[in-house]
Amino acid sequence: MTPGQVLVVSDDTEFVRALSACWQKEMHSPSITAVSTHVSGQADSSGYPLVVVGPLREGVALPLSPALHLDSTVCAVGDHGSLASIRAAHADWLLVPEYPGWTEALLSVAREVLRRTAAEKRAREAELANHAHQRFGVLGRSLLEARPGMVNALTSLIGNADLILLSEEALPSECREQVRTMRTMALRLNEMVQRLSSLESEMELSDRKSHAETNEIRMVEAPKA
Repeated sequence: MTPGQVLVVSDDTEFVRALSACWQKEMHSPSITAVSTHVSGQADSSGYPLVVVGPLREGVALPLSPALHLDSTVCAVGDHGSLASIRAAHADWLLVPEYPGWTEALLSVAREVLRRTAAEKRAREAELANHAHQRFGVLGRSLLEARPGMVNALTSLIGNADLILLSEEALPSECREQVRTMRTMALRLNEMVQRLSSLESEMELSDRKSHAETNEIRMVEAPKA
């Protein structure tokens, strides 16, 4: 099972015990937080991909606290009478009848919910990474487009500096030293600009890697037939 957070709301300690014992057999069991209806009003389901509602004490009416987060999937377990009431009040809840083997049925639901939550999280992270990649791509393309102009300007600057230094005309030593400094700095800038020539190939390699990772995630997360 994909690790995740599960909130269990129930007043039946045996229900919670049976559920915990079943899930602890899993190689990657979820982290379970169990609360009764006495304290569930102070609980918050945000951060819990799955909320399991089990048997409740008499007199507790639906809808239940905690305030359910929109991203939480709620699964109710109970007898046919209680599930009929829940279905009428919460049509979007998943229902598991409390028959022999109900823990395995709930386990299957939990696997799918937590797998889907993990997949959606990876998809969001991939989307954010893709946006960042696109921003850097725009910057890289802008630098590549500006590179020819920078090379021409630096080549002209270096060439004129060489002509001045090779000229037989007398120049004050201070001026000659300043020209040498300008030429040295222009050469350094030219080296930096020349390094941009490898940027395009690096961007293409990064694009191929990003597409390959995206396709791999889609293949892993694709539901099995």
